Amino acid sequence: MAKNRVVKPPAARLLAAAIEQFGRLGLDGATTRAIAQAASTPMSQITYHFGGKEGLYLAAARHIAEEVSRRVGTAVLGPSTHVTDPASKLLAMLDGYTQVLLSPEIAAWAPFIVREQLNPTPAFEILYSNAIGKVVDCAAALIAAVSDDRCNHTEARIRAIAVIGQALVFRLGRATVLRSTGWGKVGHNERDTIRAIVRAHTASILADLSAASADA
Repeated sequence: MAKNRVVKPPAARLLAAAIEQFGRLGLDGATTRAIAQAASTPMSQITYHFGGKEGLYLAAARHIAEEVSRRVGTAVLGPSTHVTDPASKLLAMLDGYTQVLLSPEIAAWAPFIVREQLNPTPAFEILYSNAIGKVVDCAAALIAAVSDDRCNHTEARIRAIAVIGQALVFRLGRATVLRSTGWGKVGHNERDTIRAIVRAHTASILADLSAASADA
């Protein structure tokens, strides 16, 4: 007996199609006609649900930000003050973030995010405030705690971005990763290898930072 196929509502189909089209073609290059056609939805649904192409673009950014934040987890991105073991929490956060970045479900989001990094629009503030900035804030606070607050605000944030970037490059530089390693894909085993190496690198960085603070 065939399984019942889940049919997404028009708004969900439009968001999925819009993220793919906007990521590939940008806001100016993507057309509402092509998005509606890809979503098997009348163009009027774009106006009804999102007010037009610009509204749909911002809604796509909100959807990506909400999904990234949800997948990383509110527990991981919770308050970092008075954490008894900030190094362990940072490693756990990075594990979750790496898992999110490498999951095949978010492959369509990467081009959208890269476009906003290179040429920010109002959508970037949505991505930053609701997802990217949360990860940076959490990582920076934990790095400052590991250093016993010897890292100033700017240094802690730069170190946080550097640590996060270790995981990020395996999504944004996927073609280089596959070509350099000879992998045909980034599956479960490959993700486990990447996550373990990113974790080991970060643990070494945190150990050095903690030791420097102890010697000061």
